[in-house]
Amino acid sequence: MEHTFPIGQIANYFDIAPSTLRYWEEVGVVTPQKNSKNGYREYSVSDLMIISDVLFYQSLGIPLKQIRNMHRMELSSHEGICAQQMKTLHQQRSALKRRIRKLQYHMAALDTIRHLQEHPYQITAIDLDCIVPFELVEIEKLKQYIENPRLYSRVQHSDHLDEEHRGLSITQAQKDREGYTHTLWENRGGRYVTFLTREEIAPGFPNDLPRHLAAVQAEHTTGAVISRFLTCAQEKGKSYDFYQTYIEIL
Repeated sequence: MEHTFPIGQIANYFDIAPSTLRYWEEVGVVTPQKNSKNGYREYSVSDLMIISDVLFYQSLGIPLKQIRNMHRMELSSHEGICAQQMKTLHQQRSALKRRIRKLQYHMAALDTIRHLQEHPYQITAIDLDCIVPFELVEIEKLKQYIENPRLYSRVQHSDHLDEEHRGLSITQAQKDREGYTHTLWENRGGRYVTFLTREEIAPGFPNDLPRHLAAVQAEHTTGAVISRFLTCAQEKGKSYDFYQTYIEIL
């Protein structure tokens, strides 16, 4: 007499829920026999092999609705399903790499905030090439912002803080490739003082840039002011946009 297994034992073997096995039976993936005396399901060795195959194909990401028919398919259909799944996995891998890259951008922004909180008013070079004008209705530039919000920058001059220009930082290679003829700012070397600024998300958008500028001008003659968006978050019950600001030292 062939050895049989109850549903609980099968569930433990394969670490799957009994409800999953019942669903597979409902959709025709596996059809265990029923004990004539008590009506309990009895899984055979052949059923174990079927379940093993289902789990294998599921581990490849193939949907159950295809798996349940694979034993009735021609080899060419198997090849087609596997080729399509390989394409899907490559697409998912590309999407995952992109998501990791975007997460790295955001984590770098958070690290920058922490560093600027601990080390304000450091003198440094600026790690941007150039900034081009950016309006929210410019869809292609908006897509670049979505990829990395840190590209959003504001350009001012320390003598005229009220004159603010919205921009997107790009590389010199991008500028040359895409033929930008107008820029808000270009990196020509020099030294900058960098620190963290906060702009409250409230009517008038008050910020602490004038206070920081006054502190820098107490020791230096200043020029351009570049503020690079980092993130938005709450601090002491208020919501702020956080920027890394660079003030040019002349």
